[in-house]
Amino acid sequence: MTEPMSREQVLAGIRGEIAEQEASARREADPVKRERMLRHARSRQDHAEEEADAVAADIAENEQSALSLRVPSSLAVALKARAAAEQIPTSALVRRILAQAVQRSDAPVLTVEQVEQIARRVYRESV
Repeated sequence: MTEPMSREQVLAGIRGEIAEQEASARREADPVKRERMLRHARSRQDHAEEEADAVAADIAENEQSALSLRVPSSLAVALKARAAAEQIPTSALVRRILAQAVQRSDAPVLTVEQVEQIARRVYRESV
């Protein structure tokens, strides 16, 4: 089985596509069409990092397992509000929070009460 593409590999591929778009635009004889093609390439360059993140996330998503858990309603509401404020799916926010928590192996495990306090604070900050 082959390893999934890393974010850096995805970004390199996107940058290669952008370079091809720019080269194609420079060969275009029609100045209006050439400018439109260059504008598109510049726009894509401006968002290449975000595009690479999204593609890498999609690749990683295909290799994930489902995990179902119960949380207090107040925490669910706070997570949904924070995700909405960040304009990302709640599941993506939860994955990010869990990944950060697991990476910090020295961090103590939070109690339910501590999580609820954090959720209330997040909720207050998002309203």
